[in-house]
Amino acid sequence: NNPCGSLYSRAELEAIGEVLKGSDILVISDEIYEKLTYDGEFVASASISDDMFNRTITINGLSKCGAMPGWRFGYMASNIDELNKAVRKLQSQSTSNISSIVQAGAIPALLGKADNDIAYMKSKFIERRDYAVKAINSIDNLSVICPEGAFYLFINCKSVEPDSMKFCQELLEKALVATVPGVGFGMDGYFRVSFACDIESLKRGIDRISEFVKNYKR
Repeated sequence: NNPCGSLYSRAELEAIGEVLKGSDILVISDEIYEKLTYDGEFVASASISDDMFNRTITINGLSKCGAMPGWRFGYMASNIDELNKAVRKLQSQSTSNISSIVQAGAIPALLGKADNDIAYMKSKFIERRDYAVKAINSIDNLSVICPEGAFYLFINCKSVEPDSMKFCQELLEKALVATVPGVGFGMDGYFRVSFACDIESLKRGIDRISEFVKNYKR
């Protein structure tokens, strides 16, 4: 789950499924990072049980695993006919179709021809994640939990500055490092960093964060 890259275990999803039994609650499961999970087993919500299959709306696409951000190739899967009809009606009035160029670009990923590229990309993300987690946790007054998926760190900066908007704005202005304030995710006192960049840029960015924190004054 964004923003911290946590991964639900099968047991946790089964427990959620048990709680939902007998209710009319729907589950929307965003599984866009399905192939970019590093620790533990990825489990699709709809695979837990027949009951979960019937109440789950799965959201997925190729933005992350297919390295196609901005191409807008996404899809929804659901066993709820009434919902599917309504979504098709809405979609047909908002955009007629995915462009032919995007369709052509998506074919290799959908047919598994990009699997080796995805595996390589994943290995590089693990390398960057492990470096970044160790480096951030070595900075006084910052801490981060190692993410199990995606390519973000959600860093605790409460001891430096509990106002995440102020922290990120000053970090951008004084250290030229762009980050996302945690308040946007309902968690002030945190900020998010992406490690979807080359390792040298990542090292340079973390070095700047370290220097910024060392000299920060409230």
